[in-house]
Order: sequence, then C-alpha cells, then structure tokens
Amino acid sequence: MDPEALRAAAAAGLGKKDVEVKWSEMLTQTYELAEECIKTNYYGTKKMTKTFLPLLQLSDSPRVVNISSGRGRLKLIPNEWAKGVLNDAEKLTEERIEEVLNEFLRDFKEDMLETKCWPPALSAYILSKAALNAYTRIVAKRGTQICVSIVSDLDLSKQT
Repeated sequence: MDPEALRAAAAAGLGKKDVEVKWSEMLTQTYELAEECIKTNYYGTKKMTKTFLPLLQLSDSPRVVNISSGRGRLKLIPNEWAKGVLNDAEKLTEERIEEVLNEFLRDFKEDMLETKCWPPALSAYILSKAALNAYTRIVAKRGTQICVSIVSDLDLSKQT
C-alpha cells in the first residue's frame, strides 16, 4: 500500500460522506515498498526471534507468538513453485524461504509478477506473511522447550 496515497486520502477526508476513495492508487505496489514489506514482516520478525531465543530459554514458560494474517495463506499464492517450497515441511529451511522471497523480488523488479504467477494485489504482503508462517514452523520444529505459535486476524475474528 502506498503510504503517501493513504495520507492524501486521509487528508481529503477518508470515510466522510461524498469523499471519493481511489483505492487503486493506494494499492499501488512499488519495488521499494515490496522490499520494505518483506524486510519488516519476515526479516524483522526473524531477527527479533533469533535475538530473543537465548533469553527466552532462561524463562520457566517461554513463548514466541508471531503475528500473521489471513493474507498469508498459501492458497493466495498462484505460483505453484513458491507454494510448493513453503508447504514442504520436510525440506523447509530458512534458505529455501529466502530463495522464494528473492525470486519474488527479482520478478517484481523485472515487472514479471503476472507472468510468473505471483499474487496480483498485495503480493509483497501475502508473500511476507506466508514466509513468516513457514519460518514459524521451522522454529517450532527445532525441539527447544519454547512454545512457538502464530496467530492471525482470522484467529482473532473467530473470538469476537
């Protein structure tokens, strides 16, 4: 989502009666925003998790709870190769997850998202959350005494 377009819409009165919202402008994807999204949602969470794992092991009831989104569901990724990599629990590694993300960014930069069957809208967000889901599975399988889980907006919506 383009933060400048969102700010402009808010300044113009987003949500007020008779204010036109140009969603297509707000949902514009740029390579820079895609890269930032992946750095934040996947690499940021990964770095934070690795940093705190040694400290968590000192706790009596250590927990890692990552925040995902219903948008991170694999069924929203039309690229069968990427979906297969992220869904292959036996062969899943951090390197394989990052291979998917790097391929996505390379295709984005070369304007090949549609040709390579990446999600047509919110693609970086979808990929970053799917990658986070896969990474959380890896951390959970490591066999430490830390309870590792993930919640999403779908989980939260069932509770209200």
